[in-house]
Amino acid sequence: MVGIQTFVTEVVLDGTLEGERRHPSYKELLEDPMLKFSGAYIDGCSDLYVTCQIFSDGRPLSLAISTSYKPFSTRWNWNEWLNLPVKFSDLPRNAMLALTIWDIYGTNKSVPVGGTTLPLFGKRGTFRQGMHDLKVWPDVEAEIEGDQHTMSKTPGKTKDKDDQMTRLAKLSKKHRDGHMLKVDWLDRLTFREIEMINEKQKRDSNFMYLMIEFPVVYFEDIEYTVVYFEKDGDEPFTYRTQAEIVTVPDPEILMENLVESKHHKLARSLRSGPADRDMKPDAKTRDFLHTIVSYPPTKQLTSEEEDLVWKFRFYLSTQKKALTKFLKCVNWSVPQEAKQAVELLSKWNPMDVEDAIELLSPAFTHPSVRKYAVSRLRQADDEYHIEIKDLQLYLLQLVQALRYENYEEIITGIDDIKSRRDSVGPGEAGDVPDRDRSLSTLSRASSHDSILDALGGASTKPTESPETRFEKEYMYVKPELNR
Repeated sequence: MVGIQTFVTEVVLDGTLEGERRHPSYKELLEDPMLKFSGAYIDGCSDLYVTCQIFSDGRPLSLAISTSYKPFSTRWNWNEWLNLPVKFSDLPRNAMLALTIWDIYGTNKSVPVGGTTLPLFGKRGTFRQGMHDLKVWPDVEAEIEGDQHTMSKTPGKTKDKDDQMTRLAKLSKKHRDGHMLKVDWLDRLTFREIEMINEKQKRDSNFMYLMIEFPVVYFEDIEYTVVYFEKDGDEPFTYRTQAEIVTVPDPEILMENLVESKHHKLARSLRSGPADRDMKPDAKTRDFLHTIVSYPPTKQLTSEEEDLVWKFRFYLSTQKKALTKFLKCVNWSVPQEAKQAVELLSKWNPMDVEDAIELLSPAFTHPSVRKYAVSRLRQADDEYHIEIKDLQLYLLQLVQALRYENYEEIITGIDDIKSRRDSVGPGEAGDVPDRDRSLSTLSRASSHDSILDALGGASTKPTESPETRFEKEYMYVKPELNR
């Protein structure tokens, strides 16, 4: 039996070796006559000794300590404590205990009988206690790989589903730690049966087993467990749960997708116009179209939704709320597609004033679309009887729309408005028919004049002169132009 006793500043060890040692064959004796004088050729127990050393990351932390000489007769039993010059505070978390059994070979040489290794700390960071049966790998030294995980090629305990000794050792540890109910008469029978199972497995195995015992720490008659601890080890550690984003250059990422371009051309072809004119959606598609129409202005349409809106554009032309969604799905860089959209724009059910303001946002840059929005604002006073106080509710949005226009043309439009206002006399201002001011501006050269006319033309008060109205709106426009 081998036991390990621990103190504050050192590690202590003693032990027993069980199992049959393999004898050399006659061929090996003929090849190496010195084996006849080694311990492997002796029928009884040869004089073996054990070396003990601590490793971490494949490097030794101290010199090897060996057992003293002791003659054996019937069994290998050292009953000796080995003190290793290593403090508990100097032991790393992955410290491994390497044990190698040696036999004398000649006068100045030793050969390994076997080796085994065992981590000094368990998986929960507690220093090992009690007895442990370690499997001895024959004819090799205790070997530890030098990687960051400190894996061993000669582990004393293996993860084998048929290994009853390891499974029973874990249950015995739970019983010793008080995690299982203790019954004296039943415990005696159980531990006797465990010993019989361990002896049977050792006899049936081709390996030798080295039994070691780690001591239990007591302080004032209270049992304690040595726990691995690092300073500031309880502080939270921030780490990535996902890998860092790696930038991979793709030379084709900004190039045209030929498959999508071909699909877009086929879906928006002029040949599909007559067929799409009489196309009606089914109940499921109709409900989905109504859902798309009810989207908020800030929601971006997917390519599938844009193709669906374009496919049923003639069906949606009767719904004034669907105009903005239709204009968003148009690719204005394609001349044929833009031509179809402008033709259908004039036939669409006129939209409300509050919806027309959305067409003056930076998302719509085509002149025809912006002129259509201004035409709806100019006709608002005739269709909805909107006065200047009602239009002033949208005045801030209209002034913001000027930021997305050409400033030089805006300033030119302001000068033209002044000249037209000056050409009209004070007495003639009220004689201008409202119907003449509500004409569509789709035929104008640009949309800048139309926005400014819309700011000053929606009034039904004949007592207010054009100069007074223009000065009011110009106070809003001037700060925006000076940015």
